[in-house]
Amino acid sequence: MHSNNKLFTMKKSIIYIVIICCSISFAQKKANGKIYIEHPAIEIVNQFNEAFVKGDLEKIKSLVADGFVWRNSTMRTRPGTLQQLLGRSNYLSKNIENFEIKHYGGSYPDVFEYKKDGILDVSTYTWMTGYDKNTGVELNMPRHANFRMTSDGEKIAYMSIMDDQALWRKAYDAYETKKNGVIYKDHPYVSKVRLLIQSYETMDPEKIKPHYLPSTRFYDVMNSVPFNKSKSLEEEFKDFSSYAEVLELTDIREYGFPDVLDYEGDGAVVISWWEMDFKNKKSENSSTIIQHLVHHFNEDGEIYREDYYFNPAQLPK
Repeated sequence: MHSNNKLFTMKKSIIYIVIICCSISFAQKKANGKIYIEHPAIEIVNQFNEAFVKGDLEKIKSLVADGFVWRNSTMRTRPGTLQQLLGRSNYLSKNIENFEIKHYGGSYPDVFEYKKDGILDVSTYTWMTGYDKNTGVELNMPRHANFRMTSDGEKIAYMSIMDDQALWRKAYDAYETKKNGVIYKDHPYVSKVRLLIQSYETMDPEKIKPHYLPSTRFYDVMNSVPFNKSKSLEEEFKDFSSYAEVLELTDIREYGFPDVLDYEGDGAVVISWWEMDFKNKKSENSSTIIQHLVHHFNEDGEIYREDYYFNPAQLPK
C-alpha cells in the first residue's frame, strides 16, 4: 500500500511538471502583429524608389509626410532632411548611368504591422547598380531599407538605409586628387631587381633563387587559369628548368627604367620592363620578347611576390 501511494505521488509530480513546462512554452509565444506579403504600403514604397531613381522630386515630396527624416549607418546623431534626400536623388539620377534599385534573387518586400505600438513598417531587400559617368566608379551594392509609414499608412514618415558606405566613400573620393605615395626612379629596391635580372642571365636556379624569400609566390598573369593562380618558389623553378632545357637566354636589356611605387600603406612595388633575347637550342631560331615584371617588397626589403607578363607564343620555335 505504501508503495502504491509513493507511485501515485510520483505520477502527480510528473503531471505537474509537464503542465508547468507546457505553460511556460505557451507563455513564451505572444503575437505582436502581422506580416504581409501584399499591402498598399508596398506600392507607395515602390513608387518612392522609382521616383528616387528618376529624380522625380515632386513625386518624392508627394509620397512623404511632413517632418519626414531619414538615416543611414553614418548618421549617428542627426537624421537627414527631405531637402538632402531630394538633392541626392537629383544628383544620382543625372550622374549615375544605368541607375537601378531593384529586388534581387527571390527577395521581396515585407510589411510589418506592429499591434502594440500601432506601427507599420515596409522592409525592402534590394540591389543598387550603376556607375558614375564622371569618374567611372561602379556603384554595385546591396541596399536594405526600412520605411516607416504614417498611422494611416498613406505616406512615408521615416526611412533608414543600410548599404555599402565604404563604396560611397570611394565614389566621393574619386572627385578629388589625392596622393597615395611616392614614385622613385632610383632606389635600393631598383638595385635589387637589377641584380635579380642579372642572375637570370646565368640560367642557374641556384644563383637566382637566393634573391627571393623561400615563401615568395609567383603569378604568371597572362598564362594562368584562373589568372590569380600562384606558384611556389619550387614550382616556379621547376617550370623554369623546363624552359631552360629548350631555350638559351642570350641577352637581357632594360627597357626604359624601373619605378618604385612606395605606397602610403605597407610595402612597395617595383615595376620594370625588359627585352629578352632567346635562342631555341634545337632549331637555333631566335626571337626577342618584352617582359613586364612587378616585384612586391615587404618592410624588410625582401621580395615576397612576383607578377610577370609575357607572351610565350613569341618564344622561338
